[in-house]
Amino acid sequence: MMAVCPDYIPSSMPPGIFLRHTLRWGACALFLWTASWGNRGVAQEAPPPATPPVAPAPEPASAAAPQPGRMQPQAKTPEEAAALQAFLAEQNPDQRIRLVEDFLLSYPETELKESAYQAAMQAYQAKNDFEHLLTYGELVLEQNPENITTLLTLAAAISEMTGRNDADRDEKLAAGDQYARQALDVLGRLRKPPGFPEEQWNEARRESESAAHAARGLMALIREDFVLAELELKEAVALTKKPDTALLYRLGMTYSFQKKYSEALGVLDQAASLGGIKIDAGGGNTRDVVAEAREFAAKALAASAPPRVPEAPAPVGEPQPSLVP
Repeated sequence: MMAVCPDYIPSSMPPGIFLRHTLRWGACALFLWTASWGNRGVAQEAPPPATPPVAPAPEPASAAAPQPGRMQPQAKTPEEAAALQAFLAEQNPDQRIRLVEDFLLSYPETELKESAYQAAMQAYQAKNDFEHLLTYGELVLEQNPENITTLLTLAAAISEMTGRNDADRDEKLAAGDQYARQALDVLGRLRKPPGFPEEQWNEARRESESAAHAARGLMALIREDFVLAELELKEAVALTKKPDTALLYRLGMTYSFQKKYSEALGVLDQAASLGGIKIDAGGGNTRDVVAEAREFAAKALAASAPPRVPEAPAPVGEPQPSLVP
């Protein structure tokens, strides 16, 4: 199996798939954060004083569990507030990074370091710069260990960017799994504020929980713990309203590695119906790893079927059954 379909590892995915994969749950995290604003003591990526937080597109905004004991961080001067708004509004990743660095140099004692570090993390995410994303994500968590968007972003990034042959694979995956577990813990403690639609709140929470389970499932797949990978990826699919192609593909591969070829075909058919996953095959060509995985599962399923036993002929001399009633 490994020789035929080796492309379940993150490095086989197109470079932009990680960013696209995070947009939906990032928006849901923003909803949860905004909805719980009145019950929380910490503003993340929020202008002072009580203006509702607005996150720059397309990067996901932050969210955190209620922390009643902390004061809401805010700018000390109008100039600091304007500088905050400038890097939050900037869409160009390189320009945003420059504005964040200028902000931190100009206001070394700012209370808004969490917002600044997170803005930089999101900019490096847009640039597919894994190392800097990790650095700034960890800085965010030093300011607020319950920043839900950062926990989800780090868990997803580690799962997507770690290869099964990396020398520090186990160390990175352990950290990523811990981030995903922390995210699920924080999400479990969020409470819907009065007045918010129950359906919207539940959907936003489920999408964020799906992201955490998807990251845990991919990390288990990289470790070749296929039983755990199946459990986590199935949960991720069940929680999300619209499973994406990568999630379905990985669940299909998990089934195939366990020789559950019928189940694999079911989810790989879904992934194919969403367009598959095209990767560079060199020479200006592409290949669809979903189609390859589906073809393998179909052939393996056919090969594993028991051989058909021909019916024994009727004994000579006995009357044959009539075809006419």
